[in-house]
Parts: sequence; structure tokens; C-alpha cells
Amino acid sequence: MGALTPEQAAVKRQAEQKRQEHLRREREAKKQQSFYDRFPDSDDRFYFIAGYTSGGAPYGVTWEEMGLSPWELPEEES
Repeated sequence: MGALTPEQAAVKRQAEQKRQEHLRREREAKKQQSFYDRFPDSDDRFYFIAGYTSGGAPYGVTWEEMGLSPWELPEEES
């Protein structure tokens, strides 16, 4: 008849959940990469990296100072 057994249905559901999770992670990675491509002077700590100290430490405006979470676009840019 082509009907699935409960075990086969469970395996298919689990495979679909894994596929959906994989696609979600890929979308998030693409979104983050797109943002980084648009704003190369940013990272997970700094909204804008103004420069680097002689020791190589970055300085600039942090995400917290901007009132945003990392990789969150400001309202007018969303």
C-alpha cells in the first residue's frame, strides 16, 4: 500500500528536523556573512572599529554603546 510503519515515520521526521536545522544554520550564516560584507569594520564586540592600538587591540564603538545586539541592523537599515 505504501504506508509507512511508525518506525519509518519517526526516522523520516527526524531526518526532516535535521534538514530544517541545517537550513536554518545556513540561512543564519549567510545573513551574518552578508552583514560582515556590508560592514567590514565590525566584529562581535565592536559596531565600528575605528582603529587599532600599537599592540593590535581594536578600539571604537561597541554594540552595547549603540544599543544593539551583535549583527542586529539599525532600524533604518533593516
